[in-house]
Amino acid sequence: MKTSNRELLDRLAAEYVLGTLRFRARRRFEHWLLSPQVGALVKAWEERLAGLEPRLEPIAPPAAVWRGIETRLKLRKLGRGPATRYLAIAASLLFVAMLGVFAVRNWDGTTVTPPPVQLAATQKAFIEENPETIYWRVELLGDNRELKVHVQKAHDLPPGKAFELWALTASGTPVSLGLLPTTGEHQRALTDAQRAALSGARQLAVSLEPAGGSPTGLPTGPVLHVAPLSPA
Repeated sequence: MKTSNRELLDRLAAEYVLGTLRFRARRRFEHWLLSPQVGALVKAWEERLAGLEPRLEPIAPPAAVWRGIETRLKLRKLGRGPATRYLAIAASLLFVAMLGVFAVRNWDGTTVTPPPVQLAATQKAFIEENPETIYWRVELLGDNRELKVHVQKAHDLPPGKAFELWALTASGTPVSLGLLPTTGEHQRALTDAQRAALSGARQLAVSLEPAGGSPTGLPTGPVLHVAPLSPA
């Protein structure tokens, strides 16, 4: 490494540790942390600056701050007791903190996307040859809003063919729920028509179809499995 480059990296490492390196420059420098030389510079600055940060003494907020909070929350107008007022303040602060969980922002202004909500399974079916040979575990999530399929055992699939999943409605007309995967775990949203079919369905079926699925909207190949739907 050239001396000039090392001096530049050393200055950037110092700014990174101090927190004065910001925005794109900080993100770009973080990519360089994979380098052992850059990592060593950052560690050296962390050790050099350890213990130099100023201690922050706790400071009680002025009475005017509490009065301002009470005024904004209209606590004085309601004539609540002190204990009740402070509980209301704590609840308000907790509510604000909870909002922060759903709208977190990075220091550079970008919004962090909250993790997706996990829907509870409402119905399930095991598509199997026998209790010892389960091919797929099917779950209907969140009031039939989503379909989750877990492949538990590989099923022999002829070339140019696909497995298609069907909801057997109360009227007897099968409604396609899409093609079944052959490996792994998959989850997808259901259409309004599929949800309506599932609302009265008591069984699922699997048929052998062409690679792109049934061309008619109804099973065209042999029905390989029929499985009951049960509460999760």
